[in-house]
Amino acid sequence: MRAGNKQIDTKELLQIKGSKSIDQVNDSNQNSILITILPVFSMIVAILPGIMMKASGIHIAKVGILTLILTSASAFYIRLNAENILNKKLAKTIITVSYLASICLLLLVQAPETFSFWMIGGLLVAMLIDSKLGLLLHFNLSFILGITLSSRPEIVIHILIIGVLMSLLAGALKQRTTVIYAIIIILSTNITLSFAINNFIFDTNVNFNYMNSLFSILAILIITFFIGLIYDKTYSENNIAKEAINNSTQALAVQEMNTAHSGVSQEVSATPSLELELNQEVDPKELETSEILEDYDSNKNLSDWTSYDKLCDDNNELINKLKQFSESLYTHSLHIGDLSCRAAKEIGANDIIAKAGGLYHEIGKINGKNYIEEGLIIAEVYAFPKELKAILKEHNIKYEKPSSVEAAIVMLSDNVVSTIEYIEKTEDNKFTTNKIIDNIFQMRMDKGTFDAANLSLKDFKKLKEFYQKEFSK
Repeated sequence: MRAGNKQIDTKELLQIKGSKSIDQVNDSNQNSILITILPVFSMIVAILPGIMMKASGIHIAKVGILTLILTSASAFYIRLNAENILNKKLAKTIITVSYLASICLLLLVQAPETFSFWMIGGLLVAMLIDSKLGLLLHFNLSFILGITLSSRPEIVIHILIIGVLMSLLAGALKQRTTVIYAIIIILSTNITLSFAINNFIFDTNVNFNYMNSLFSILAILIITFFIGLIYDKTYSENNIAKEAINNSTQALAVQEMNTAHSGVSQEVSATPSLELELNQEVDPKELETSEILEDYDSNKNLSDWTSYDKLCDDNNELINKLKQFSESLYTHSLHIGDLSCRAAKEIGANDIIAKAGGLYHEIGKINGKNYIEEGLIIAEVYAFPKELKAILKEHNIKYEKPSSVEAAIVMLSDNVVSTIEYIEKTEDNKFTTNKIIDNIFQMRMDKGTFDAANLSLKDFKKLKEFYQKEFSK
């Protein structure tokens, strides 16, 4: 990457900008206003039903003060986690409308313990915004319910437990593959608790309608699932980030085609987009005789290239060719090599192989066209070890899935660096680095990318934490 003839250091590209734009300052002010007025609005909404129903002044005061205190605690949590919570699409609207509407439903419905549609608010926040915040809001609403339903505290405990379970399973409830299992768990727990509270006797004389409660909870789960489905389709950060990256693919492809047809030597970008890398189909028909074969002296002894010490030497012949071809590609390769090396050490993998894989993962670009096939030719000529050859073709998911932990690490390093650099340059730091990394890891998990790499879930988690810590510096 260059600005004129001036090289930009990779570390500078990865550094999060400290200065805030006017829009960011305005957003911060709006967030502060929301956090400040939410408890007050909640208190007003909580006392209005009591006034309408001509309840006693003591009862109205109890509900209002409790709502103010509980909502203030939730607002404090929002303030502490404002960057991760309020930067999400429609976060302020979803939190405010869901919570205030839930208070209204709770206090206006005659049997809120049975017709528990007020629970939708906390569950929606847990599913779409933040599971811990959704749990806090559900606690708030359950305590308010306790005041209005003091004669049956066991029912309040029952509803509190169901709400906690919903919040804990919020992630599963918004996934098509797991929603059925989550619903079965919640409904089964609801039925068990209903009978346990009544000493395992189906007593219809008690002031609790089991069937209405069951169907209300089922309706809540179905409604929130479809709302979550619509939200994810429209506003999901994964989709937005992917769309932004895809938008760059066509422009980059056209640029490369123009370069190839004009015969003009142009520096290759050191930060190709993630989707461009992953969608790059490899066509063996495009393979042409590598230029490096023309320069290769058959009498030259290259047996020492099997040594990783030689391969990782910054001054060796291939690294110098890479540097001469493109300063930015050279800097990018050094960065991926160093990052992969340290990531491998984090989980006890072979750090030397990971470093070499990062250094040479795009070495084929010095010969143009299909960089993976060209890289494999270079690997044969220079007698690369078989583990390193594998990484050259396995760091790109559209070619082959990683068959080793080291190949998986190089793929992750390249994906993370490329995506963060691209989004930071084009999206005005719209996404936090932690969220970007989390999305990349989740996408790889969902697609089963590392099924053949012998990468354990424990190491997968440690790697994600490593990259998040690395890019939060």
